[in-house]
Amino acid sequence: MTAKDVQVGKVYAARVSGRIVPVRIIAIQARRWDRRQEWTGTNLVTERSIDITSARLRYETVEAIR
Repeated sequence: MTAKDVQVGKVYAARVSGRIVPVRIIAIQARRWDRRQEWTGTNLVTERSIDITSARLRYETVEAIR
């Protein structure tokens, strides 16, 4: 995905620790020194906070049902 496609509050499928899991984007982080956009998200499987780049995001999805 590209950075312009990502919106705060939506749920995306992301690669986390080698698995594809649903992640809700909750905030935009300041740009890094290498100018990549980063977001803070919540892994909906483990409910842990993670830092996400667009390279880890796959596609927009609906929230997972537990």
